Amino acid sequence: MVTIAVIGLGNRGFMYAKHFLKQGAQIVSVCEKKPELLKTGANTLKVSSDKAFSDEKDFFAQGKIADAMIIATQDRDHYGHAKQALELGYHILCEKPVSPIKEQCEELDKLAREKNLHMVVCHVLRYTQYYDTIKKVIDSGMIGEVTNLNLVENVGYFHFAHSYVRGNWRKESETGPSILAKCCHDLDMIYYLTGKKALKVYSVGSRKAFLPENAPAGAPSHCLSGCPESATCPYHVNKIYLRPTLHSFPYMIMHKRIICEKPGTSMKEFREILKTSRFGRCVYKCDNDVIENQVVSLKLENDINATLTMTAHTNKCFRHTRICGTKGEIIGEGGKFKVNVFAGKKKKYSFGILESIGHMSGDAGITRDFLKLLQTGELTSRVSLMSETIESHMNAFAAEESRKTGKEIDTAEFRK
Repeated sequence: MVTIAVIGLGNRGFMYAKHFLKQGAQIVSVCEKKPELLKTGANTLKVSSDKAFSDEKDFFAQGKIADAMIIATQDRDHYGHAKQALELGYHILCEKPVSPIKEQCEELDKLAREKNLHMVVCHVLRYTQYYDTIKKVIDSGMIGEVTNLNLVENVGYFHFAHSYVRGNWRKESETGPSILAKCCHDLDMIYYLTGKKALKVYSVGSRKAFLPENAPAGAPSHCLSGCPESATCPYHVNKIYLRPTLHSFPYMIMHKRIICEKPGTSMKEFREILKTSRFGRCVYKCDNDVIENQVVSLKLENDINATLTMTAHTNKCFRHTRICGTKGEIIGEGGKFKVNVFAGKKKKYSFGILESIGHMSGDAGITRDFLKLLQTGELTSRVSLMSETIESHMNAFAAEESRKTGKEIDTAEFRK
């Protein structure tokens, strides 16, 4: 039986661990600094209390007690945790992004290679039916040679407000730039679908909405302290958390556990917590500084052009895909796409609700492939090792360098 240790029992780490448990692995130790999440997580994952730690020093002091480790802590903690895990001899499943620092990504890639360990990064979009099928269509030659990709990451106004204005990814100095934190998935997809690396990168971006000068007159620091615009502000906590829309409801219910730092909180308790929580703040009076809207243009090998657009200001969370080839095109969004073959028939693909609201269908897939890798040594084409992941991360770093300097970045020079 494959054994796994877990550090970080937030939404992602807890979810991966539950998938592994269902797939026959054993979770032998966990680490989480929030007491209630640690307690309930250990109980759910069937981990004994003496193997459940709130202090990472005690967790790592155990030495190597499992085959692999899930690292699902905050972005800037991944490097330290992954380095310790590799030095102890663990295979790793690491949440993305690996690190917002270029040199740390390079060091971890080198260390994993030297120790002959698998460091797999959670680029779970590769495992969704939507992108997996698009990849198969491209590889089949149905649309000929790819000439252009246009990907759009519609973050969703409520999602951006939750994660990138009020939440954990709001400040670059604490986590990283939003184009890395949110869109390294999409930059990886450009590489994964084409198999081609970027030669040139150019990017522009801006902040426009979530600024102090846009706060309504008389707006308090927290929404529930009597905001005069409570009825009209789309970001008021009543609309996003307490009375969410059809689109935001699944997302906000999922995050209630994290906001309250414990499961099973009543809506009455939830409301009380939001009165003082950072998630209950006015979006115009937060300490956020990450970019809201950004466009990245890439010149790939084999004369392929690609663009990625990230925008906070959309009604729903979904990705839009347009891929052009010499013999046809792929156009898709929200869990369905169509293939238009220029000299042939059109074909439509649809994958259901899980594909349209995120990458949940991919989460189970990556844990299955990681488990297979540990059991048999079989490396499937979808597995994103650190050696592959570094392409998406380097392109995000290059995009930020371009955005800040206004210059086109030659990736060969940038990576030296």
